[in-house]
Amino acid sequence: MVRKKWIVIVCCIAAAAVLCTVTYAEKSEKCSLPAVVQAAVKAFFPTAIIEENGMEKESVKMYEVKVKDGNKESDVKLAEDGIVVEVESVEDINALPAAVAKTFKAQDAKLSKVEKAVEYAQLKVVKLDTPIVTYEAKITKGGKETEIKVAADGTILKQETEKKKDKDEEREEHEKGKDKD
Repeated sequence: MVRKKWIVIVCCIAAAAVLCTVTYAEKSEKCSLPAVVQAAVKAFFPTAIIEENGMEKESVKMYEVKVKDGNKESDVKLAEDGIVVEVESVEDINALPAAVAKTFKAQDAKLSKVEKAVEYAQLKVVKLDTPIVTYEAKITKGGKETEIKVAADGTILKQETEKKKDKDEEREEHEKGKDKD
């Protein structure tokens, strides 16, 4: 009887270990990049080192590769056939095109970080004749954080303001959460 209990306990522990291993592997899985995807990354970033990669499941199979080229890091999205879809990088605020800098400065707010996104293909994975370049930044104005997206010619494409919650609102939400438990 005691032996059966030990066998059951060992089986349960083994099952839990396998479940944990599978769950952890899914979260941290590093996929192998097809040769055509690796070649496309090297064509865009000849001296870069691939630091991370993974596969995104969108309406088509996409790969996301994080590269470091000198001191500059970029996130690259590629289709499985090697077409570079988008390259995102953090840009030096002082090196922005004049029109973009002018638009951000006109917001009369604190500029924290500017991200540049260059689209080479769109989700149908149709290669674009001319890449689309956009810039995104988070600005703080009047105590509110706003994300602003600007085209290379300085045109504002999108603005989203996140309302900061005051302490009363946070307490109310916390109390509602307790009531549900």
